[in-house]
Amino acid sequence: MEKQRLVKIALGQFTSVQGDTDANLKRILEMTDQAAEKNADLVVFPELAYSGYFCDSLTMQKLAEPQDGPFVQTLCKKAKEKKIHIIAGYPESCSVPGRIYNSAIFIDDGGNVIENMRKVYAWGTEKLKFREGNRYPVVNTKFGKVGMLICYDVEYPEPARIEALKGAEIIVDCSVWSIDPAEHRWHVDLQANALFNLLFTVGCNTVGDNVCGSSMVVGPDGEERAVASRTEEELLIHEIDLNEIIAIRSRIPYMNDFKEATFSMDALKHF
Repeated sequence: MEKQRLVKIALGQFTSVQGDTDANLKRILEMTDQAAEKNADLVVFPELAYSGYFCDSLTMQKLAEPQDGPFVQTLCKKAKEKKIHIIAGYPESCSVPGRIYNSAIFIDDGGNVIENMRKVYAWGTEKLKFREGNRYPVVNTKFGKVGMLICYDVEYPEPARIEALKGAEIIVDCSVWSIDPAEHRWHVDLQANALFNLLFTVGCNTVGDNVCGSSMVVGPDGEERAVASRTEEELLIHEIDLNEIIAIRSRIPYMNDFKEATFSMDALKHF
């Protein structure tokens, strides 16, 4: 019998307090502790979980921190202490004053930063606050290859396909996704990207502030495997078997039949 490749994923769906990084960090650490107690391999938090999504531009500038700032360092310490991988959204500053990114940090269970994703597609007025990123990373972890997206990135088919062609087995999307009119797209986009690429998608959303919750894990068959509350804070935990990807790809030949030449592999190298 083939050995299972099990990954236990925790989604920390909570309401960020706008502009209160201390309160938000406390909640992130509490939920990380809870995920570790349940032996989760990876805990994921929403887009801009550290700052809150709805801060004005000046507030966001003041709250932004570098990749090696106090927020990331605290998460590194927690990840190492609890032996758990962490993905969490935060406003990222850089060496150019006034230039900030809507980012998500990825820390392994040894407390090391293994990736920092900068949101590529800025939604609406986000363009007035953040500079956009330009790549779609896939990280080789001890449990599998993980692609990263942030909210609006998942509304385009190309980002997930790029990450699939780079070997991603799980695509994680950190989000703040509104109720109306976009709630149905939250489900459709995560399911479609999972099905078209025959891999697992994971979406971690927040609640409150007209946001639809419903953090979820979707299987490589496009079916929702676990879905959190639409309105309440929740630590959703679900275990997946990555061997299911090969089983499904053996029945549905999308990855064999896809013609990369039509996709421009030269363009793919840029990401």
